[in-house]
Amino acid sequence: MNDITNFRLSKAANDVADKLVETGKFDHGTSAVKFAFAYAVKNFYGTFDPATYSVSDSNGSNYSVGSFDDLAPYVKVLYPDTDTPYVYVRALIVFGLIEIGKVIDAGGMPKIYSLCE
Repeated sequence: MNDITNFRLSKAANDVADKLVETGKFDHGTSAVKFAFAYAVKNFYGTFDPATYSVSDSNGSNYSVGSFDDLAPYVKVLYPDTDTPYVYVRALIVFGLIEIGKVIDAGGMPKIYSLCE
């Protein structure tokens, strides 16, 4: 499989990223989705498999993978057998945003720091 050079978030994931930006804790969508990447790794590493994750749609914001060059090395450490780190980056971002969305749906927007606990 070839790695990707651009990717889109799902609509649902994009909506969560927008909510995170609206908190004022993130200056733009890129920083919010990077937070979601970290959230997914922290809370779901070992139980979530980015190799098999299928993003539901591509109706969200479009990103160049160059915006996430800083995340690819972490993917290569965590998943050393992958030759498609940006496919994994996308999967972890979308999954992380969807999971944060579940937290928001269950109890409203939490304090951002509580997502780091």
